[in-house]
Amino acid sequence: MTSTVTAIASLLPTTTGQLNTQPPIAQIIPILRSTFGLLRAFLSQAPRVLVALATPLLIFVPLISRLLSPVILVFHIILDATVYTPYAIISNVAAALYPLYVFCGIACISGAVLGILGRSLVTLSNNLIAPELPKATQSLQGLSMRSRKRRRKSSFTEDS
Repeated sequence: MTSTVTAIASLLPTTTGQLNTQPPIAQIIPILRSTFGLLRAFLSQAPRVLVALATPLLIFVPLISRLLSPVILVFHIILDATVYTPYAIISNVAAALYPLYVFCGIACISGAVLGILGRSLVTLSNNLIAPELPKATQSLQGLSMRSRKRRRKSSFTEDS
């Protein structure tokens, strides 16, 4: 009996060695929370550090822009002549012709729909009025299938 009591007593948790009942995900949460906190602190200070490092380089910006101004001006003129002006002309012409384009498009679509609808109605009415059409072979039975030769009339006659 004493052996069973000691076996049961050894299975019960004691104050010094309690069983860990937390899931593994609960142990990762504090680690992730501290990692993201450090990352947020670093990213909040990164713009200030970049501005502090780049401030001395801002002295060279006016000098570089003055040296490159002829190249920039040439590129601006080329872009203005080859891209901006044709785009403005095409967009203005398209805006001016838009009502005509829409009118012609609607006219074409309406004509196609009316043509298809009219053809369908005529076919339907013909099938209702005269379901069987006379066969073409019966009407052509009197004609010979042999090709006939035509005599040519010459411009020169034998009498002359």
